[in-house]
Order: sequence, then C-alpha cells, then structure tokens
Amino acid sequence: MEGELLRFALPDGRPATLLLGPASTVLAVEDEIVSSWDLAGRPYALVRESGTYRRALDGRLLHKREAAQEVPRLRRRLTPEEGEPVVEAARREAEAALRVLGDNDEAARRLGRVTAMGLRALREDAARFLSVCGRVGILPPDQYLSLVVRVTEGCSWNACTFCGFYRDVPFRWKTEEELAAHTAALRAFFGESIALRSSVFLGDANALCLAHEKLRPLVASVAREFPDRPLASFVDAWTGRGKTADEYREYARLGLRRVYVGLETGDPELLAWLEKAGSPEDAVELSAALHEAGVDLGVIVLLGAGGERFFGSHVTATADVLGRMRLGPRDFLYFSELVDDPGLEYGRRSAGAPDLAPLPPERCAEQRGAILGAIRWVDPAHPPRVATYDIREFVY
Repeated sequence: MEGELLRFALPDGRPATLLLGPASTVLAVEDEIVSSWDLAGRPYALVRESGTYRRALDGRLLHKREAAQEVPRLRRRLTPEEGEPVVEAARREAEAALRVLGDNDEAARRLGRVTAMGLRALREDAARFLSVCGRVGILPPDQYLSLVVRVTEGCSWNACTFCGFYRDVPFRWKTEEELAAHTAALRAFFGESIALRSSVFLGDANALCLAHEKLRPLVASVAREFPDRPLASFVDAWTGRGKTADEYREYARLGLRRVYVGLETGDPELLAWLEKAGSPEDAVELSAALHEAGVDLGVIVLLGAGGERFFGSHVTATADVLGRMRLGPRDFLYFSELVDDPGLEYGRRSAGAPDLAPLPPERCAEQRGAILGAIRWVDPAHPPRVATYDIREFVY
C-alpha cells in the first residue's frame, strides 16, 4: 500500500488508522467507519453504519446500502443539506485524530485541511466548482474520478427518447481561448487535489463529434495542459465514423486512450424507435477505425429497452454487432439498465403499450445473459471486460 500508515487510538479509545496516500487521506475507525478526502480536504467517499455515501463536488451525496436479510437495497440521492450531518460527523472524527497526531507534520497538514472544510467552507467550495466546471451530466463508471474538461457543452443530438442528461444544455464548443481559461480555472480549483484525478475526460456528451479541424487544436490544448494523464471521451457512432483511422491516430498521439460509444442495441428498428440517429453498422465501422488507431473502446448496451416486444431481436442483433466490433481484453463492454422516467419521451410513448414498458431487473439480467451467451468473440480466450453501468449511481 502506497503512502504512510499510522495506527493509533482516538481520544475516546476507539482504534483508528490513518492512511496518508499520494492522492488521498483515509481515516478508518474500528475498521468499520471509513472516510476518504482528497488532498484539499474535500470528502468524496464515506462509509458509515447506515451505508456508503459518495459526495459529488457540487455537494450532493449518493447514499447506498446493499440488501441484507430483511433490509432492502437502498439507493438515494441526498441534497447537500440532507448530507451535511454525515459529512460533519466525518470531519469531527478527523478533528479527534488531529488531537492525537498533531506532532506528525504530514498528518497535521492533511487533517488540518480536512477540519478546515466545515459546512460553510464546503458550500462555498461546491459553488466555486459549479462556476468553474458546471454540472457534469454523466461519465462511464471507470471515469468517475477523472478530471472533466468540457471541450463541448451539452449533446449534439440530444433527442434520444431515453436520455435527459442534457435536455436543458444548448450544444456548443469552446474556442481555444475559452478552453485555455477553463483548464486554468480547473487547475486553480483542484490545486494539489488534482492528484486524485488520474485521467482526463473530454466532455460533454459527444465531444469527439466536432470536425477534425475544429477538434484537433482543442484536444492538443488539453494534452499540453495535462501531459501526464490519458484522455478519454464519448462519441456517437454515426458522427464518430466520420473520422478516419489516421485522424484517430493523431488523437492517440495526443493521449487519447479510450472512446465510449453508446451502441444501445444492434437492432436497427429498436434504435430508430429510441430515436438515436445512425445505424448499428456505424458502430462496427467506428470500432475498426479506433482499433486500427490503437484506441480502446467502451461500448454501452442498453438493457430493457423496447420491452418484451423487442426482447428477442435486441438479443440476437446486439450479440451479432458486438461480435463484429472485434472487442478485445483492453476494451470495456458495459450493460446499462434502462431507467424508467415518465418525464422522458420513452416513458410517454410506452405508457399505453405494456409490451414496450422497460423490462424489470430480473428480465434485464436474463437479457444480459442471453446477449453474452450469443456473442461470437474474435478471441474467446481474451474477451473484453464486462461490467455494469448504473446511471443511478453516478456521482462526480
């Protein structure tokens, strides 16, 4: 384990451990209560008896608790005000640790930053984050601790019936001058705590959709500003396929390591019903260009979309397309369960058609298994990494 590990007892006698890591400070009390802060003293993960809390930079918290015996699974988003008692309890534990470890210079420095982040300071810090970055709509699960640089804002398509992340965000891209000011503001906000952000995500929803002559100078600017971090981004298949392998190779030289593509389904009829532009074949072509350029993929498949009406065709066609995308061990395959939201167009359209209602979790699990069982991988001994993408658990 990297960093300095200190074992001690709090003033009330409870055993505790403090890890002074290279990118975070972690305090464990009786190995059950664990608090993690970045190097600026911002809490980002808290484990309590009541469950796990993940705090976003804008102050909101996600409270999670797995099902156990008679206790149901919990997943609830808290406002900053609702989460403040949990955050403040962790800060008081840090104060208690500081009273014991005050003669250790590094521990005192780290814990001093944590204890200085009282509720008022955290509110002001959250407001400053929003002024610097704005609200981050969504990220892939392996990018939750990335540094988001908003090369673009909003979504260039913004019409999919199942997505509402960017409905109120007009699509635009930054000029080179705006981007330089944006990255400078991000550096000033994060300061030393940028160490926790091991990669850079080029936001927002479809940043790589820009024409090559517009996009390349922007990516080059980000690469110069953060040369030690790999780059990742979203792109829609129908716009992403418009770039050549040589163009993607240029981005790879600038540090682009992975591109995330919302395939959603391999069924063209279902894709059209979801009002997502393009066709599944676009994803096959995009995959070939990215792989040729040495860029890895993160492919996202939507489970439960189209309900029972499209269950079989979704399985068969999606498995076929995924096989032809020639995914390998460096790629990700994410399965994302459709979240039923009556406020979105999908919910309104399916309201009068029971066979189009999103599938329940158990049927989504069956669909996932059926797709995986039907895929013919290019190298069965080395398939891509398969994981769950639950948008209800996103926190930045």
